[in-house]
Amino acid sequence: MKIIDILDKQFPNARLILNYRNAFELLVVTILAAQAPDERVNQISPVLFQKYPNPIAMAEANDEEMDKIIQAISFYRQKGRHIRAMSKKIVQDFQGKVPKTVEELVQLDGVGRKTANIVLANGFGIPAIPVDTHVARVSQRLGLSEFPNPEKIESDLAQIFPREKWIRVTHLLGFLGRYICQAKKPKCWECPVFDWCSYPSKKAQ
Repeated sequence: MKIIDILDKQFPNARLILNYRNAFELLVVTILAAQAPDERVNQISPVLFQKYPNPIAMAEANDEEMDKIIQAISFYRQKGRHIRAMSKKIVQDFQGKVPKTVEELVQLDGVGRKTANIVLANGFGIPAIPVDTHVARVSQRLGLSEFPNPEKIESDLAQIFPREKWIRVTHLLGFLGRYICQAKKPKCWECPVFDWCSYPSKKAQ
């Protein structure tokens, strides 16, 4: 699709902003990043993983010690509980390995469909379409989906784009939403796909 070819030239380095070294770390930082800036998560995650480098260590983490490390993150106590419980389930039910299906991932504490898809796509390279706020907003404005529901947007994008492009498509739409097609003040004059946009409030300058 031409839109994606254009975005590929605009954002050749489009990727997940979060830093991680394996699927478990990605799962943890994705939970931390809910309603929190990715950049802030990247600041605290090295310290967190130095102290708790794997699911066993994370499952056995002292609540207060772990919370102290992640306290700069919004809802850190709740997220800490989710991460510890999630780690215990990985150890007990999945032999210490992050599962590789949406159905299994969403059984983990703090993991919804978006987080599961992020892990599949970026942790394992399995084609998936994680619909975050950026992807959702851009998909609606470009007319790729008319629905606000993330699962319906995911379904629409899956029908439009070939499976082997799903991961790249979400990175590109995410970058467009993050840096140009922002929620309140989109930089329409900088948008490389302005002509395809059906957003009623778009401005040429």
